[in-house]
Amino acid sequence: MECFIVEANIVLPKQINTYTMELITMESRVLKTIIHKLNSLEKNFAIAVNERAQLENKYVNMVEASHMLQVSERTIYKLIKKGALKCTKYNRKLRFKVSEIERFLEESNQ
Repeated sequence: MECFIVEANIVLPKQINTYTMELITMESRVLKTIIHKLNSLEKNFAIAVNERAQLENKYVNMVEASHMLQVSERTIYKLIKKGALKCTKYNRKLRFKVSEIERFLEESNQ
C-alpha cells in the first residue's frame, strides 16, 4: 500500500492558519490505473481542442449554414442584410466561417 494526499485545504484570510488534509491509501495498481485514465483524458482533450481550432477556420456553404442555424436560406439572407451575420463570397457563392456562425448563435441565445 502507498499513501497519497488527495485533498489539501488551506484557509488563510484573517484567521488562524488552518490546514486540512485527508490521507488515502491505495494499491499502486489502482494508482497506475487512475494515472493511465487521466493521461487518456488529457490526450483526448488535446485532440478535441485541436479539432475545435481546425473547425473554427473552416468555411461552410449556405446549405450547411442553414442546417447549423436551423433556419431557412431566406432567413440567412435577411440576417446578412441586417448585418447580424457575416459571410464571404467565393466563386460567386456565399461562404460562412464556422466561428462566425457560433458567434451568432451565442449572441442570439443571450
